[in-house]
Parts: sequence; structure tokens; C-alpha cells
Amino acid sequence: MSDSEGQETAKNSQKPAQTGTDTKHVKPGTMSGLTQTPGWKFIVTGVITLLLTIPALLVWGLVEERADRANQVANSISQGWGQAQRINGPYLVVPYLVTEKHKDKYIEVRRHAIYSPDLLENTSDLVVEERKKAIYSTPLYHMKSTLSGKFAPIDTSVIISRNGRPRLNEAFLAVEVSDPTGFRSEVMASINNDDAGIFKPGLKGVNPTNRSAVDYDMYNPQAINAKSSGIHLPIAKEALQDEMQFEIKLAINGSRGLQIVPSGKTTKLAVQSNWPHPGFDGQFLPETRNITEDGFDANWTIPNLARGMSAVSLSDTLSSTKSVIKIGFVKPLKFYQLVSRTLKYAIAFFSLVFLSIFILEIAGKQSVHWIQYILTGLTMVVFYILLLALAEHIGFEFAYLIAATATTALVSWYVGTTLKSKNAMWLLTAIIGMTYAIMYLILKEDKYALLIGSIIAFAAIAVTMYATRNIDWSNGRSKEARTN
Repeated sequence: MSDSEGQETAKNSQKPAQTGTDTKHVKPGTMSGLTQTPGWKFIVTGVITLLLTIPALLVWGLVEERADRANQVANSISQGWGQAQRINGPYLVVPYLVTEKHKDKYIEVRRHAIYSPDLLENTSDLVVEERKKAIYSTPLYHMKSTLSGKFAPIDTSVIISRNGRPRLNEAFLAVEVSDPTGFRSEVMASINNDDAGIFKPGLKGVNPTNRSAVDYDMYNPQAINAKSSGIHLPIAKEALQDEMQFEIKLAINGSRGLQIVPSGKTTKLAVQSNWPHPGFDGQFLPETRNITEDGFDANWTIPNLARGMSAVSLSDTLSSTKSVIKIGFVKPLKFYQLVSRTLKYAIAFFSLVFLSIFILEIAGKQSVHWIQYILTGLTMVVFYILLLALAEHIGFEFAYLIAATATTALVSWYVGTTLKSKNAMWLLTAIIGMTYAIMYLILKEDKYALLIGSIIAFAAIAVTMYATRNIDWSNGRSKEARTN
């Protein structure tokens, strides 16, 4: 062999071996060579994924801010109509006097015995409509209710057993109403089929369940706050001796939700409305319900055993709201909650897309710079901002479709042109589009979220392991190339 041939052979032996999938020349032992290895690139993409949580959290804060703004607007709409209402009652209240020790002396104080009706039947009809202000809306309702039932003859033995002196001539019916500004007409009542007059504002010293502070000074019987949350009706002493039947008709405005406390020993509640998306909550769910596109009707029957409360309470506070029926007038899913739930899967989504790009890069002949990974990640973050902005105007479904399509097209085009491969572009389009579709299904069927998410995570890791099984992570060569 000649000298020239030997020199050429030596030069060729000094060239690094190339894989069939990578034309990049890596010089082992140098910093440049280190930063071009698959192992280093894998670590860098992982760090970028973690760093993208910072802008994702900022977007989350923006979503919460917009949701708070929507609630503020809803409250401003409700202020001119009526807040979410809570109806508690009626109760028959008998004041009594008792001598108690106060500041080293005995004084006479005023207390209350609160009687629950033996039977309470509540029939309510609600007409609900949505009111808009700017881009926000809130459901408002007008409720007409008939409260009927009966009280047993008053038994004052429980008062006398506490050395109390009942004031039967000062007895009254009390109904707690959380926002009396919602009344648009007088509240009429009949006792034993006779007209009993009109309810008056205030609870005459009895505390509503929504207040911890006493709005009535027990040591000053004249200090009555007429603005307490509720209404009352004086009852003649003669009506207390026998069974007392009552009927109360009220009409009131409210918004977003309704709470009803089953105040009777036996409470029967029937509610109907034109709202097609009710939400039932609280301690008691309806026995029967019928929900259609035209509205709903629901019925409850709650015996005293389920209520778990005494029929007579020697207290200055009405029945606890722990025993409560809640009806919410809500949309199927608020888009602010959906956007927040979408952000919960951000890390998984970023990781899946980056893994796909990484595998395409390993399989191709072009490299993707870490700056390009960052730009791709920021595009996926902007998806959430675009989703939020569009959802406020056109609804979540169309906003999700537009934002997902735009993001998929941009990322796929960018990565495809970087790798100079149309096949990579279309493959990435399919992967990202499928990921967005699966995420949408998870949002709609959250009971399968954990199952679907775990399957996708396992599949992604399995595909990555298979695609990189022959890669020498230290210098980018395949094991076959290294062996040869």
C-alpha cells in the first residue's frame, strides 16, 4: 500500500461513525458533542417541560381572575333583583321571661321557645331567566310559594320546666328569608281559614341561622332590630289553644340558587321550574324528579326522624341550616371550571408532545434546537389563553375546537419544516389532534379521567422505549452502528 493510500485510510479512520438516521457529527469528549447527544436533549426537554409550568400557572391565575370578575358581575346583577335565597320556616315563636344571673346580680331576661309545625307543605313555582351584562350572564328567578300546614296546640310545659313565664299574648310566626330585598309584594297569611293579615319585617329578636351575632339585646327587650333577615306575623293568644292551621303565600326574587330548610316535623316540598339544568345538593336529595328541555319538577318528603331535631327549641336562633335542601340554577358546566381542569393536564400534554417531537428528531436527519422546543411549548401555553378568550364569547365547545385546531396546525407546521419532513408534520398533526380530542373527552367524562390518563401515559412511555431501544444515549449512535 502506497503512502498516499495509507494517509487516506488514516483520515477515514478518524471520522466518527454515522448512523443511518442522523447526519449530525458529534465529537465525543467536547461540550459541543455532549449537548448534541440524545441523552442531553432528553434532559433539556424535561427541564423545558417543567419550566413551562410557570407560564401555565400564570394562565391559571388569569382564569381565576376572570372567574372572580364574572362572580362580581353576577353579584351586581343580583343586587338589583335579589341574591340566592334561603327560606326557613314558618316557626311558631313564644317569648318567655326567665330570671338569670348576670354580672353578679339576677335580672329578668327575654328568651324564646321555637315550635316546629307538625306538618309543612311547600309548593313552589320558579320562573328562571338569564340576564346579561357585557359578556357575563347569571340566572335570575321569580318564585311563588304556598306554605301550608298545621301546628299542634301549644305545650308550655317545657318553658315552665326551665322556670320560664310564657308570654302567649306576644307569640308570632317567624319565617327566615336570607335576602328580604327580593320581595316584590306583601306576604299574606291565613290562620284557621281566617285572614290573619300581612307579615311584618324582622324576626323580633330571634336570630336567623346565617348570623352569629345577636341582633337583639336580651337584656333590653325594647332593642329589636327590625332589619334582621326575615318576616314575622303576630298570632292571637286564642289561636294557640287548639290545633292551628296556616297558609302563607309569598312571591320573591332570587338568583343562582335556592335553599329551603325543612322546618316541619314532616315536610313535603314540591318544586317546578322552566330551568332545564338544575343542580340538587344539600342533606336531602329529591325522592322523585323529572328533568326535560322545558324545565324540571322535583318532590321531597322529609320526616322528623330524618331531620333529627327537637320539635321545640329553647333558643334564640332558628333551626340549623345543616338540614337543608339546595337547588342550583346552573349551566351544564361553567367554562371557567373547564379551562381550569384543562390546565391540570398541561404537564402531561407538554410531555406527550415533546416526546413525540423527540422521537421524530431521533428518527430523522435534522435536529431541533432547544430554543425551538421552547417556542413550541409557548405555543401550547397560548392555547389556554386563546381557549379562555374565545370561550367567553362563543362558548367552550367552539372555543376548544378553534384553539386546538390552530395550535395543532402551527406546532405541526413548525416542527415539520424544522425536520424538513412532511411525514413528520402529518404524523405530529395526528398525534396532537388525537391528544386534544382525548383531553376533551376526559373533560366531559371526568369519571374516566384517571383510567384514560394512565393508559395514555403508559402507551407514551412504551412507544418512547421502543423507538429509542437501539439508541446509544451518550453519543447518538445506534447499538448496531456502534457494534459495527
